[in-house]
Amino acid sequence: MKKSSYELTVRGYELDSFGHVNNAVYLQYSETALWNFLKVHGLLDLIIDAGLFPVIMESTQRYIHELKMLDEVRIDTEISCSCGIISYRHKIVNKNTGLVSCRVKGKLAFVNKERMICDIPEAVRAYLEGEENDDQ
Repeated sequence: MKKSSYELTVRGYELDSFGHVNNAVYLQYSETALWNFLKVHGLLDLIIDAGLFPVIMESTQRYIHELKMLDEVRIDTEISCSCGIISYRHKIVNKNTGLVSCRVKGKLAFVNKERMICDIPEAVRAYLEGEENDDQ
């Protein structure tokens, strides 16, 4: 399983009427962390060079503790590949309190410009199925 972390600060426009982060924003955080993972592990260029686009096929969120304006957030991401399926998990942590605010898990596929689902590029699959752990 490959890992990465991404950090951000909660912005005022991400809040709902109760003063905490709107539930849909957690999905934006999740997708941002996913793109970051692909970039820091050198996979984004491989995907682009193959003419493919990553698409989230399913996503499940478990909201645990709220985030509020200006909270410092760390998103820990783990991605694995098995049997041709890429699975991801995010743990969204409030760095101010150390509490997990949300857990997100899902599956990713690749599509071409015709929007057809394609096989995972061999170099991406080989990297994700590799044994070593890369904390970045």
